[in-house]
Amino acid sequence: MATEGSAAHSVPGWFVAPGEGDSLAWFALILLALALYGLVTLYAAFDRWAERQSEGTPLAKTIPTLLSIALLYEIFPLGHFNILLPIAAILIALMADWSRFHLNRTKQGAATPADEVQDV
Repeated sequence: MATEGSAAHSVPGWFVAPGEGDSLAWFALILLALALYGLVTLYAAFDRWAERQSEGTPLAKTIPTLLSIALLYEIFPLGHFNILLPIAAILIALMADWSRFHLNRTKQGAATPADEVQDV
């Protein structure tokens, strides 16, 4: 069954014939790339601000780690990854903060060898 030229529907405005360029697709790709760049830039600015605010607190490394994990979950569909991956990253950051906090606390309480030499 063949259709006649007069009974055929008109071509939609978004249709691109094979071999021709698709400017709408390029525009959408550029817009998507700019949106992704803007999102990463906003997260980076917030991460720097959070790092400055957490200076001297016990969670100085954990907060940026949590922000990085939130960025990954926002951008990429990480549903197919095991939940142990972000939990392991959070635990590593918590242990780094815990050890740094306790090492600084023991250094402040103990006398350094230079202090002992000056006392003599």
